[in-house]
Amino acid sequence: MKKMILAYNFSEERLSGVKRSAVAVRAVVKAVPAESFGEKIGHLIGIPGYEQEGAAPDGSFSDEMLLMSGFDSADIDMLIKALRKYGVGRVALKAIVTETNTGWSSTELYAAVKADHEEMQKRSSGN
Repeated sequence: MKKMILAYNFSEERLSGVKRSAVAVRAVVKAVPAESFGEKIGHLIGIPGYEQEGAAPDGSFSDEMLLMSGFDSADIDMLIKALRKYGVGRVALKAIVTETNTGWSSTELYAAVKADHEEMQKRSSGN
């Protein structure tokens, strides 16, 4: 599978840093516009059988989020280091494409990733 990063809600400057970082892991970066948030992840990353539905966004969000496809743990580590190197820094919301989430919209994915992130924050703060 070709390595791809879907980038959500990044400014042009920060998106440029993500693209420079992606070179380290030989990944393509695709910025996902808000009008495509209702499309299935499988379509956005080009999985056969996931056709464009022309789905209206089923909600919106403004947080930055990265979705990585075709990455292993070493790729993730390299990308995180490269994001720091190229001035992007920490991106709180990150996910990997899975068999389950390919059928989700970007908004559904965001809700799940955000909930997981908040749960981890609670655990690390001892609440």
